[in-house]
Amino acid sequence: MAKDNGSEKVMVNDAEDSAVESAGESAAEIEAVPEEDTEAVDAERRYFLDTDWYRDNDRSFTMLTASRLCASCQKKKIPKSETALLKTMKDCCSKKEDFITPTIPLLEMVFRLFLANSNKPMSLVQIQEELQQRLSASTDPRDVSINKLKRILDNDRYYGLRPVSTEEEGAKT
Repeated sequence: MAKDNGSEKVMVNDAEDSAVESAGESAAEIEAVPEEDTEAVDAERRYFLDTDWYRDNDRSFTMLTASRLCASCQKKKIPKSETALLKTMKDCCSKKEDFITPTIPLLEMVFRLFLANSNKPMSLVQIQEELQQRLSASTDPRDVSINKLKRILDNDRYYGLRPVSTEEEGAKT
């Protein structure tokens, strides 16, 4: 079969043409991952607070975190190390009723969840479950869907929330 390719004619075998067309369809089918599958993958994506991001952006993780200390911890000597500060948050501040409330922005809630768990990586499903549990008594429903959580975490430019890279995941197993 002859095809006109601009000014020159290209001879193409009908069998090759069919193979190319079906290969194109197969590639399209492979690339078109069902939406449910991508949601499942997204739901298992893990995030953490990247303290290196703070240094790279001339910000202070310690100062931002210390500003979330409860009143009783603020009266004490504020820990200088990130590890000690996270331990204080986990052991004391995160247990207070007003640590995560329905009135604070969703991204701030997520930031505080990471402070409460000593910045251990969490999947979107884990984040969602924690938020639902902490907001269960609220009369005002909040959208904490996986899609919304993924969108706000992927667009974070303030808290240093980052997905755990596949290399980091592989190193932990």
